[in-house]
Amino acid sequence: MSQNIDKLLIDAGLQPKVLEGAKKKSKAEKITLMHAIELLNGLPEETLLDVFSKFYGVQIARLEGMDIHPSIIQLVPREVAVKSRLIPIDRAGNNIIVALGNPSNNQAAYSIRFNTGYSIKPVLASELRVSEALDKYYAAQKSTLKEFKKKEFDQTMASPKGSSILRVDIGKKGANQDGPIIKLVNDILSQCVSKGASDIHIEPYEKTLRIRLRMDGALEEAASPPVEIKDALTSRIKILAGLDIAEKRLPQDGGIRVTIDNRPIDFRVNTLPTMFGEKIVLRLLDNSALQVDMTSLGFEQDDLERFMKAIHTPNGMVLVTGPTGSGKTTTLYSALSELNKATDNIMTAEDPVEYNLEGINQVQVRPDIGLDFAEALKSFLRQDPDIIMVGEIRDLETANIAVKAALTGHLVLSTLHTNSAAETIIRIKNMGVEAFNIASSLTCVVAQRLARRICESCRIVDELVGPEALIELGVHPSYSKKIKAYKGQGCDKCNHSGFKGRVALHEVMLINDPIREAILKGASAIELRQIAGQYGMKTLRQAALNKMAQGIISSQEVVKNTNSETQNNKQGAA
Repeated sequence: MSQNIDKLLIDAGLQPKVLEGAKKKSKAEKITLMHAIELLNGLPEETLLDVFSKFYGVQIARLEGMDIHPSIIQLVPREVAVKSRLIPIDRAGNNIIVALGNPSNNQAAYSIRFNTGYSIKPVLASELRVSEALDKYYAAQKSTLKEFKKKEFDQTMASPKGSSILRVDIGKKGANQDGPIIKLVNDILSQCVSKGASDIHIEPYEKTLRIRLRMDGALEEAASPPVEIKDALTSRIKILAGLDIAEKRLPQDGGIRVTIDNRPIDFRVNTLPTMFGEKIVLRLLDNSALQVDMTSLGFEQDDLERFMKAIHTPNGMVLVTGPTGSGKTTTLYSALSELNKATDNIMTAEDPVEYNLEGINQVQVRPDIGLDFAEALKSFLRQDPDIIMVGEIRDLETANIAVKAALTGHLVLSTLHTNSAAETIIRIKNMGVEAFNIASSLTCVVAQRLARRICESCRIVDELVGPEALIELGVHPSYSKKIKAYKGQGCDKCNHSGFKGRVALHEVMLINDPIREAILKGASAIELRQIAGQYGMKTLRQAALNKMAQGIISSQEVVKNTNSETQNNKQGAA
């Protein structure tokens, strides 16, 4: 320890002999100097904290007067907290505020970052108080662990009879009467629903067990239960999902149906063997939350009109493209709901069937028994369909059958994984579909992304994004001084992330005669985009800039969700 701290301590009243004794004790017992002085009663606790607070340049945490919430304690595994001699006291965004006797402990910061994914913001606390807090707050986890170990799981883990999808009632009434594992699973599922999460990740590691929720496209840690319960937790979920609890070597898929506040909600479950156990991901499928109103999907008015015109054409092919998680399924289901009439026979082939739509014939493809998309499509054509939806065009056979259906008087809806509307045409051509068939069958291509909305409760102007930065993003220079970029500064309503909810960005390409001619001539994606732009198509970047100009998304979301290349058409977000 430097001479500065020696002087500060002596000026505060510490006797030089006590200081020398504390230094020897610190070195011999491998403890901090502050803790050694504490043990020797060299200075009053308040005085000692004031001295080291000035030395480290950090604030003081008075642990004895705190009531730390269990959700904060769960952010840091017990083993990490005990080893690093720290206690988590709060959270701010992606930072955990921790109290410890040595705020310069870089190893503690690395350990928390490695085990939790969070960064730490250290504050100073008496090490004696830290020890008391560790015993107080982590004792609850110890007793819970003992409870888990003592419980007999014969009834809980019994294999269900009948349907592989069970109905589980989760409610306040009677919840405390459940066993600890059952209650934990119920709490996880209900928390996912109440927070509006889309996925649950249960991840076992060597010494920790982590539970995360995907909120607005980003994962956030929800809990860190004792790692010793991972097998019981995994078994409980697998039983509810109708999976084989004895099979731990292969991935498995299943489903859980729960009732929360009288709302039927489905979870799609997938297990995956990892080094330290089975990772489980549950995807929430809530029919009541499915947005099937076309006007609420985030389309700009002119783009919505183009898309509506395409899906109301009696025949042809409409494709929705984008990466996984970009909202393609929601857009297709919304289109089907718009088209769902008693006069039409609508059939879908999906993998998996995510939502049940009344009045629509939905087929779950099963490649393992030979019922893939191509086979389902062949059967559909013998079922007198009017409208066909194919979950995804993955190969030439499926593409050719879809094109044939579109050319023979059917409306075909499907998806592809491409970056833009123009690239979709090139992708189908590269699959092996003839250019004249593409030009004749294709009606519309929609490229889509999901961007995080700025939280309206804490939205402020982003002063760092000036006119030059806006021009770099693609805003026309004449608009660069008229537009303001916004950001969320973080608040309780958005969990200090600055974002709340998501909004879709769309690029809608209607296939007109000039584009058909370009397809037949073998035009590139750039050339197709230029032609479409001449007829009013906005690129994804332009759509994102419009949302930014309206204060809906941040400039960072513009860059994250759209092509970073300079757009050929730099028509700004007026």
